[in-house]
Amino acid sequence: MKISQRRIRGLVAIVASVAVISSSLIASAPAQAASKDLTIGLTLDIDKLDPQGATSFATVRALGLVYGSLVEVGPKLDIRSGLARYWGFNAEGTQLRLHLRKGVKFQDGSTFDAEDVKASLERILDPANKAAARSNILGIKSIEASGLKVVLNLTTPNVAILAALDGVNMSMLSSNDIKAGTIGKTVNGTGPFKYVSWEPGQSVKLARNETYWGAKPKLDTVTFRIIPTEASILSALNAGSIQFSVITSPLVAKQAGSNLKVYRTPGLAYVALQLNAKVAPFDKPGVRLAIQCAIDRSEVVRTASSGEGAVIGPITSPAYASNPNARPCPKVDLVQAKKYLAEAGYPNGLTIKTMVAPTQFATASGTAQSLKAQLAKAGITLEIAAVDDSTFISRWLGANFGSAVANNGGRIDPDTMYTRYFTSTGNLNKVAGYSSATLDANFAKGKSSGRVSDRKAAYVAISRELEDNAVWIWLFSPYEYRVASKNLTGFIPLATGSILELRKADLK
Repeated sequence: MKISQRRIRGLVAIVASVAVISSSLIASAPAQAASKDLTIGLTLDIDKLDPQGATSFATVRALGLVYGSLVEVGPKLDIRSGLARYWGFNAEGTQLRLHLRKGVKFQDGSTFDAEDVKASLERILDPANKAAARSNILGIKSIEASGLKVVLNLTTPNVAILAALDGVNMSMLSSNDIKAGTIGKTVNGTGPFKYVSWEPGQSVKLARNETYWGAKPKLDTVTFRIIPTEASILSALNAGSIQFSVITSPLVAKQAGSNLKVYRTPGLAYVALQLNAKVAPFDKPGVRLAIQCAIDRSEVVRTASSGEGAVIGPITSPAYASNPNARPCPKVDLVQAKKYLAEAGYPNGLTIKTMVAPTQFATASGTAQSLKAQLAKAGITLEIAAVDDSTFISRWLGANFGSAVANNGGRIDPDTMYTRYFTSTGNLNKVAGYSSATLDANFAKGKSSGRVSDRKAAYVAISRELEDNAVWIWLFSPYEYRVASKNLTGFIPLATGSILELRKADLK
């Protein structure tokens, strides 16, 4: 059937009219903003909800978005204001006065003030709570709290105490929650995001904190999704089902497609073969020194980390970094290694065991295998015991190991990095298994002076003692990789490993 031109013109007019009416209705309807939900892929789940006791990287990163600390370390490794707006020491360095931000609220709506600071610090100082950073603030003699003012009275001059107030382990908690005994059961922070839910082995969900003291986060929600491998995480990133991840494998990071952004940042963390000097045969300095002389750190970096990383000494804090060549056997010396073994009573070599958690960081197994191959040349047989992450942490905290391949977080100040390990009163000294009167004295000297030259001299001496006794075998500092979708903007990577700057990120 033919349709006349007149009929066609009429139909076109009707369609045009409907289109105009429809567009008018659409324009007049309120705009629906697209939700900005960020999904982060991680290989490991969190293991607790108490930030002051957190040691797992996954837990530290997740709770770091929920809780706040008095000061923060910025992208340039500078100390910035956090919940404390400004501060000052007295002339002797024995008192630190902190002035808190006004109007800060916990996520339950209660107001944050000096009483919360006092209660939080006292909780950390109480040995019964097993706080991870307790040793870093043992120099606090008493705490005065009034309104928005806090005074820390110190037993001795302690310039390192300011840097010690940064981080998830120094999270400020509600004094009401502490009194109620609900820490670790409920989550109530001052951070940019608030806790919503945790499905163990599956996910952790956070939502924007509408009352955050800083700039209002642009992201609506942040969900940590547990994905078994970093290769699977990369696939999920490429597919767009997740938008962000912290990657520890340089190989995986290098495989990121052009549709992704890779943030590659030198880190403060370090990989080490930790030796427990109270467990045989590591209680013999000759055995430890033999291991020291048998290891080529550059070879570990090449074989285990695809050449991505820097050979380091004990201290990675940039202003006080150890010289990796100032150690016994800065290069492999198998003759010397075998001599140390013979002097220690093992002329025919020996067998040692090491604990490693392959899921803890991507290069863990590769590092252990590289050490195994190298130690064999010196007559040392390394038996590798692979364990899951929770077992590793439990045995590590209990000092239930002889040696362990570990990736530890670094700090901008050597005092907060190692006081807890290598002083006689350190809360993690049993993990290190080594302390001495000279180390105690040098740590005291390092924190007491405001002069950088004095502090450097103390930390050079500390580094020398640790290396000369091969307390641990420090290997390398890995790079930090964050891989993200290109529509994620505004994120700033931090060398501390924190992802706090997601508070400034946006999904376009």
